[in-house]
Amino acid sequence: MKLTFLGFLKVAFSQLNRNKGRAFLTMLGIIIGVSSVILLVAIGNGLKLYIQKEFEDLGANMIFIMPGQVFEKGKYRHSDLSAMGGINFDEDDVKRIRKIPGVVAVSPLISRSESVSKGGKEILVEMVGVDSQFIEVRKLDLLKGRFLQPRETQAATRVAVLGYQAWKDIFGESSPLGKKITLHGNKYRVVGVVDKIGGLGSMGGGFDSRIYVPYKNLFKINGKKEFPLILLAVSDKGMIERVKEKVTAVMLKRYQEEDFSVVDQAEILSTVNSVLGVLTLALAGIAAISLLVGGVGIMNVMFISVTERIKEIGLRKAVGATSRHILVQFLLESTVLAALGGVIGIVFAAGVVSLMRKVFPAQITWWAVGLAFGVSSLIGIIFGVAPARKAARLSPIEALRYE
Repeated sequence: MKLTFLGFLKVAFSQLNRNKGRAFLTMLGIIIGVSSVILLVAIGNGLKLYIQKEFEDLGANMIFIMPGQVFEKGKYRHSDLSAMGGINFDEDDVKRIRKIPGVVAVSPLISRSESVSKGGKEILVEMVGVDSQFIEVRKLDLLKGRFLQPRETQAATRVAVLGYQAWKDIFGESSPLGKKITLHGNKYRVVGVVDKIGGLGSMGGGFDSRIYVPYKNLFKINGKKEFPLILLAVSDKGMIERVKEKVTAVMLKRYQEEDFSVVDQAEILSTVNSVLGVLTLALAGIAAISLLVGGVGIMNVMFISVTERIKEIGLRKAVGATSRHILVQFLLESTVLAALGGVIGIVFAAGVVSLMRKVFPAQITWWAVGLAFGVSSLIGIIFGVAPARKAARLSPIEALRYE
């Protein structure tokens, strides 16, 4: 008896068509698994693109000086998170860094959560102490008024520049310029509003909920003349490595090598992308477990199908079908189930991603699609082996007698 692949395929689809509901429920685990893997990878890639854009918006010429050895040989030191609280910097460090050729702007940064009272309710904001050069370092755009001036930062004048969301929360649509707000029991006169930053920093208010004040005001509040972070901008992106070396040399005159880190945005971005990549793969791996669940479902249904079709198997063997023909037939049916589930999962994931792209740059990668589809098809073959072998081993005489 000669059977072609097309003939096997027609029989497989006729069996699926005969039990549409059962076939769909069987494929559901594969559909969920494939779509979950693709979606998680797409979200991870989108997050990388989103963060990259955020860093680009911050400016490519920015350098951070922070406590502790955050990086070691280009890699993030996960075990050294506690080192970030080891030391703090002071004004002498800022003065020394300002003298380095190629540095165009420097600002310390110190922050704390504070509440601003408005209409009998308290609004939580981030009170950020910075220098007048912070606007150049961070490349902020002003929506109203002006930023802090050098004499105000040196004299610890009680003036404030509001983030966009802080302005909206406190004053609504009315102009805040010249008005006063209360921070930590002291009155501050509002002199400006920063334009909306948005992006990742806007989650939970973020950058837009900041209120910028001269950093020396936070010295008085904290009782210490120190800060945990120094930001600086260089004149040209090509000078970043040279400036980093000079900054490191200056800092080593006062601190030990393990006391501080000098990093640029590219280094931080590379590390963030590396962490996100590992996290994305881990989540995709977890999601792929549902593919195994789907495979078990396929195996169970194929066993049921073998039991239901024992007489059919006996009849086919009686008219010339070999055990190999029966084995191929049932393997093909389980593979078709898994492959169809994979296709539906891909289509579903693509639809969800297209909707997500309206608010978030999720990006499907073809390797994820190919891997998910390939694994789903392979699972169909693997989990179809046992039922197919059971069907192939049936004796035609016993099969025909089966009731």
